[in-house]
Amino acid sequence: MKQRPIVVMTAMKAEMNFLLEKLENAKCEKVNQYGFYKGTMGDYPVVLCHCNVMSLNAAVATYIAIQKYQPIAILSQGTAGGYGKDIQKSDMVLGQKCLSITSYKTLYQKEGEGSQSLAWELVNFSEGEPDKIVYQYADEHLLALAQEVDDGGTKIHLGILGSGDCWNKETDRILWLHQEYGILCEDMESIAVYKVANDFGVPVLGIRVISNNEILGESYDRNIGLKSQKFTYELILKIKEKPWQ
Repeated sequence: MKQRPIVVMTAMKAEMNFLLEKLENAKCEKVNQYGFYKGTMGDYPVVLCHCNVMSLNAAVATYIAIQKYQPIAILSQGTAGGYGKDIQKSDMVLGQKCLSITSYKTLYQKEGEGSQSLAWELVNFSEGEPDKIVYQYADEHLLALAQEVDDGGTKIHLGILGSGDCWNKETDRILWLHQEYGILCEDMESIAVYKVANDFGVPVLGIRVISNNEILGESYDRNIGLKSQKFTYELILKIKEKPWQ
């Protein structure tokens, strides 16, 4: 029986160069602006997807990947901004759950009354569950395997990925989202990858390395994305050793 591949979703090409080097017998299959690099890692089929930045791109690319390659699992990897005072640059976050941070309802404010961003409530606008927060969940088997990866002493956090098309730089709002909802970090693509994968019954896991933390005054470092790539590579080898389908 033909092996179903692992698909790895990455927003920026700079965040997938290491994985591309590890991909053997690579062949690029373009679908519009989305690049799919098909090959093997340790004799196991892998497809690396350059989905581009923003959740809409990630959603489209994830759907294409599922339909085109029928993957056994989808890994969403890259960088994220840290939330909370105990999450520092170079830490890793494994997303047990994912929550949209750009699906919210504001208070009614009259003209001239300004804005109260700390009172914006995260909500779900899906039919049948109005105003209820809906999490997207990682696959438990993938999460367990990820926790077996030896990353040389890197601090790894398990918890909630916050995701949406925004770049929060207001310390009070970041802290509020962390304290109110338990969000550990912020990226743009994870929510879309989780949602599409869950809807189509494909096991999914988000892997994020912290590239900056506005609360701690840590500046953005895109080069730190190498850590999430190395972690993802080791996880792929774990999946190869311990398949579940």
